[in-house]
Amino acid sequence: MRKEKYRRICLVAILSVLLTLMQIAGWQASMKNGTSMHSSPFFQNIGHMEIWQCALWGIVEFLIFGVLIYRAFTGLEKHCANSVNGSSGVGVIGPYFWIGTGFLLYGIYIFYLIGCYPGFYNYDAGNQIPQFLYAEVPYNAHHPILHTLLEGGIISLGYKLRGVDLTFGVFLYCAFQMAVCAVIFTYCIFYIYQYTYKKKVAVAAFLFYAMCPPVIMFAMCTTKDVICYTLLLAAILKMLGIYKDLQKESVKMNRWIQLGGLLVIACLFRKNIIYVVVLFAVLVLLFAGKERKKQLIVYTCVVLTAFLIDRGLIFITDASEGSPMEAFSIPVQQIARLYRDRGEEAFDKEELEILYSFVDKEMLSNYDPFISDGMKYAFWLHYDVISENGREFWGLWAKKGLQYPLIYIEAFVDNTYQSWYPCTVLHDTKEFRYFDITGWQKEYGRPRMPWLYNFYSKIYREASYQKYPVLRMFFSIGFMLWVVLAAWFYGLWKRDRGILTALGFVLCISVTNLAGPVSDIRYYLLQFYAFPLCIAIFAGKSQGAGYVEDEDYVDAKG
Repeated sequence: MRKEKYRRICLVAILSVLLTLMQIAGWQASMKNGTSMHSSPFFQNIGHMEIWQCALWGIVEFLIFGVLIYRAFTGLEKHCANSVNGSSGVGVIGPYFWIGTGFLLYGIYIFYLIGCYPGFYNYDAGNQIPQFLYAEVPYNAHHPILHTLLEGGIISLGYKLRGVDLTFGVFLYCAFQMAVCAVIFTYCIFYIYQYTYKKKVAVAAFLFYAMCPPVIMFAMCTTKDVICYTLLLAAILKMLGIYKDLQKESVKMNRWIQLGGLLVIACLFRKNIIYVVVLFAVLVLLFAGKERKKQLIVYTCVVLTAFLIDRGLIFITDASEGSPMEAFSIPVQQIARLYRDRGEEAFDKEELEILYSFVDKEMLSNYDPFISDGMKYAFWLHYDVISENGREFWGLWAKKGLQYPLIYIEAFVDNTYQSWYPCTVLHDTKEFRYFDITGWQKEYGRPRMPWLYNFYSKIYREASYQKYPVLRMFFSIGFMLWVVLAAWFYGLWKRDRGILTALGFVLCISVTNLAGPVSDIRYYLLQFYAFPLCIAIFAGKSQGAGYVEDEDYVDAKG
């Protein structure tokens, strides 16, 4: 008993250290860059703190986090035990109820879509659609070919049906995407009810998916991330059930196949997901207690199938390859930051010659601490030199990192803190980065409810959400990450392998996204989609609760 108590104290201490470090570093970065949500004079006067002040504040914060988390986890566990002991069980809700729930959710989404007609034509659609519409425009694998074909096909169908402009096609695509969201979100609500048998929790999940502005905005947005992350939400629900049951018994192969299918399609909608699956598979195989061989087969098949289908689509469409510089965001930002802060004095003559062979001197002035696109493009112009002299490039990067570690750390923090610090506004040196409204949208958008459209447009134009304490956390990437992280540690607290695996996959995605170009909310949508599931995990189970896979649900009903 004492050993278990010490284990839990250590878990709480680790989580408290992580949250304290993120809070202190994020506070410093947001105050320095003027992106803090804290507009009150009290917090602004504190501003950017000295190192000794950070250390002192960190100690206090660590103790506060530690006490609050330990008491919260203990209270949640006790509440769960009391709920199980005092419950007489809850009857199964029939499938027609959940079908009705899905149609109601979809009806709400269509209401939003009509109000903001034709939806939001933004992010990469302007580059993808011409590839499908015009034979003279070659396909490019920079964006996933499957999404280009799907989006281009639906939008071109709308253009053929109503050939005035692309607006009807955009509307059709958003309506299709919203249908995918409605189906999977309803599945999640059903899962949450089966997990907790608490109607209030299920209703709260429905209201979240039906009203949360980030969820709604991206549901009617043409970016590839939406379908990818909704599929991954279904995948982590499958994982939660599979790995929870795996602690007690063998899992039927058809459940692994369902999980594998969802992961394959998700990989085809976002390229980085295949690397997440590889990372996740390695971690699971290291710590999995049972059926390692079956898991190795499943995840290997996922990676190979996704790779082969993607290569097949590239071959069929004769698409050119995407830029490899997408994976270079961190190193090019760090080298450029060192050059900006220390100038040529940070490099000797030989190192300068190597640096200038990789990037034009004049373009280093385009460094933006929030987004790596400018530096990626600058180095991409000399990518042939980098590919031929990769050892020199990585050698220079590593050598300067050892000499100037604090500058490298600061470059990484500035490029990523908006994704892991809750109290910051998504902003760069030029604009708010919460959402993206293109010139096409401004010219062709014909919202039927201007008040609704203006509500969403103010979020991206003015970051209007920062004016509302507490509620603004529902717009924060960092807050959603903290919730997922806390729920994952709660799984450690309870030794629940299902929670650890499912939310571990979410955290793997979040970690790999830190290597991306910018802290855009669309990269972290899965954290928002998983928020109701995390609340259900904290809410615990009632008598007879626990998710049952489809075939078992049918048997129980029969």
